[in-house]
Amino acid sequence: MNTSEPKPQTIGLDHVGFIIPDLSNSHALFTDLGFTLTARADHTRTNAQGQVVSAGSSQHSIMLKSGYIELMQITDPLAGHQLTPVLKVRYGLHVLALATTDAGAWHADCLRRQLPVGPLLDWSRPVKTPECEGLARFSFFDAPWQAEDPSYICWVQHLTPELVRSPSLLEHENQAQALLGVSYSGPLDGLQGWGQRLQTAGAMPPDDGSGLGLWRLTDAGLTLNVDAGSQTVHPMALAMSFNSLDSIVQRAKAMGLTCHEIQGVTGCRIDLRQTCGIYLDALLTGSSA
Repeated sequence: MNTSEPKPQTIGLDHVGFIIPDLSNSHALFTDLGFTLTARADHTRTNAQGQVVSAGSSQHSIMLKSGYIELMQITDPLAGHQLTPVLKVRYGLHVLALATTDAGAWHADCLRRQLPVGPLLDWSRPVKTPECEGLARFSFFDAPWQAEDPSYICWVQHLTPELVRSPSLLEHENQAQALLGVSYSGPLDGLQGWGQRLQTAGAMPPDDGSGLGLWRLTDAGLTLNVDAGSQTVHPMALAMSFNSLDSIVQRAKAMGLTCHEIQGVTGCRIDLRQTCGIYLDALLTGSSA
């Protein structure tokens, strides 16, 4: 397979997601850390008969000036949600949602290259903020998830972008600004295979040809680090930028969360592994790993 064939367009990082066991508990955790969360919303989907039905999941989002974080609970395991099988494997799984302005073009390109992807789907969720109210709609498709996958990959096109980034949702008490990316750790052979999948999905590999280090998206990065002691590749840290680190660090320490300085940058690593299965790397705006 020639993964260097021209793609229909560049690809960005739309959002990352957590599959969590209790949406209320996760809402409380991130609120205490100083994030503004959207109101709880239930996903719906349009089925093959054109009917709008439950997608079997509910969510809160943390909207940022670039990218966002989704906290999602599978509320109805019988509704056919693509990620229902993860409930038997692990929580904290990252959803890696890639941003496109034309999901149909990317879907057609993947089919042309005979990549295993699901059908193009139309989903929606209600949005209500002080500035607006309506039904946020989006078109997406995915690469079917397997239990050994480091992340579930999907391609997302927002059909009503004006609804999902109301000004009030972008103001966070902890001064969070942007989603910078995700770092993965694992054995070398697993990282090489994951890198091939990322390139197929639209990420740009490192210039040195190693397949390790920073894989670029238009507005974020995916970093692959070797961990010889790990048997599988897994998401290790979620990187975000903040205009000030004082609030997020003070809040994390008050909650009893372990915080460490990050070598080489102005930032703090907050241990969210117990609740989310990952570290949060809080970086001062303008710092780079």
